[in-house]
Amino acid sequence: MKHTSLTPASKALIARYATRRSISATEIDSFLWPVLDPGRFSLPDAASAESRLRQAVANEERVVIFGDYDADGITSTSLMLRFFHECTTLRPHWKLPDRRTDQYGLDMAMAARLVAEFQPQLLICLDNGTNSAETIAWLRRNGVDAIIVDHHPVTTLAADATAIVNPKAHPQVVCGDLTELCAAGLTLLLCHQLAEAWGCQAKWDNVTATMLAGVGTMADAVRLAGTNRAIVKEALSLLNSPTALEHCVGLKALVPSDGQRISQRRVQFEVVPPLNALGRLDAPAPGVELLTTIDITKARQIADRCRALNEQRKTIQKLVVEQAVAQGHRLIEQNSSLPILILAHPNWLPGVVGPAASRVSEQLCRSSILLGMDSGLNRWKGSGRAFNADNLGAWLESAKAIGMVERGGGHAAAVGVALRSEQIEQLRAVAPCLPMPQTSDHEAEHEVIGEVHELTPSEWIKVFELLEPFGAGNPAPLLQMNKAKLVAKPEELALRATGTVWALKGSFETTKGTLSAVWTDVQHARLIWSGGSSHDLELELTAKFYNGKMYFNWSVIHCSPVAPI
Repeated sequence: MKHTSLTPASKALIARYATRRSISATEIDSFLWPVLDPGRFSLPDAASAESRLRQAVANEERVVIFGDYDADGITSTSLMLRFFHECTTLRPHWKLPDRRTDQYGLDMAMAARLVAEFQPQLLICLDNGTNSAETIAWLRRNGVDAIIVDHHPVTTLAADATAIVNPKAHPQVVCGDLTELCAAGLTLLLCHQLAEAWGCQAKWDNVTATMLAGVGTMADAVRLAGTNRAIVKEALSLLNSPTALEHCVGLKALVPSDGQRISQRRVQFEVVPPLNALGRLDAPAPGVELLTTIDITKARQIADRCRALNEQRKTIQKLVVEQAVAQGHRLIEQNSSLPILILAHPNWLPGVVGPAASRVSEQLCRSSILLGMDSGLNRWKGSGRAFNADNLGAWLESAKAIGMVERGGGHAAAVGVALRSEQIEQLRAVAPCLPMPQTSDHEAEHEVIGEVHELTPSEWIKVFELLEPFGAGNPAPLLQMNKAKLVAKPEELALRATGTVWALKGSFETTKGTLSAVWTDVQHARLIWSGGSSHDLELELTAKFYNGKMYFNWSVIHCSPVAPI
């Protein structure tokens, strides 16, 4: 292991971690410090895409880029636009759908609007288009070619597209782990191939492209192993470089500038949600303007707007979760074996129900789909999130096949859906009889990798920095503290504004040491944390640097009472 600043105990722990995950001694350095080498990847259909794009540039054709309203779509669109501006004289038009008024993806209505507004000769679909078979065929009949760069599973393949740069659409081609990439990652690799083919590597800002692809990857539900791991590790290194951030004033304005290290966790909690908030509560287009502008004043204004919208989203989401959990409990009381919860309320915003569904699934321990009324029409739109190994995408395809859903799509972990009012009760009625497929490669969200007192907190933080990014393929680390005795009455932590208790803080001791940890499951903590009780704890450790000092925070993820001997 090449990292000399690690203590011997830290190196031993990483070696043990590698062995458990079947990473050999010769592979450990490449796991900890993966090298992103886009040139070694062979993207399916990329040659066809390059040929058609070369023609469009040479003939100065009217080109439109059509993305998506989430962070993956926003970063993909920005990445592709920047490439054209940096490497060609072509200035494509671009458009993102509006979650409040448009359907997901490229449907006939959106295609007709794009044709009427831009009269394109070439349409580039990013993070959508794979399954828009009817729409792509209509575009072709009307003289519009289409290039698709997408990562969604195939249901109704748009075979009339000029190129489909989606590894999932080419099962006969050996794509390695490219099937795990999101749209931003695929766009990064495609632009790298274009830069090489067109001899414009010196003009292309691949520093910004890598940061954008990293943010899109951290935002999406993809495996953070292999190529995705390399993209994210390189992006995090760049996001922590002031010099690199100068390449993109939009990221500079959006990324926190408080002197703390920009970790994967901070990107996922402090960068991605504000960017996503645009598409959840408002129009997503300013996200692309943010990531492509060279005007720092404009960038700061948009970034401030993103953060303000995200605060609104948090407030709205909290109420949605409370109402959805109460509704879910009622459904479970009626049928405790429900494999999935179909929850609906006319006042829930379709743009907020996705993250809310994640919280509901966690609290009620089953997959959930949350629906809100779509602009007052007789139609409901929403999102679903899977619980554990449930393959929610496959389940939804089964529901579509029997006419229980008007529109829908997604993948194993997350789906988007549209229903007519009468279909809600129909779907609820059929849900208990519709088998819930399971994903074969599911991993737990967390993994215990050691005991709290094996290393000091600062040593643990260094180890975590090396092991990140965490997610599917590399679960987030927890530390165990067994037979930990609660030595004082737990302290209630309350919000200043409302007085609401949001967590309990307990002080624990073992023969190896003491620590204090907070538990946000207040109801459960009040039930089992009593004076002198002992518990087996699984803890999450985070750190924050403030006024020249590092502060460590322990959070309880799992807690099991230990019976007295």
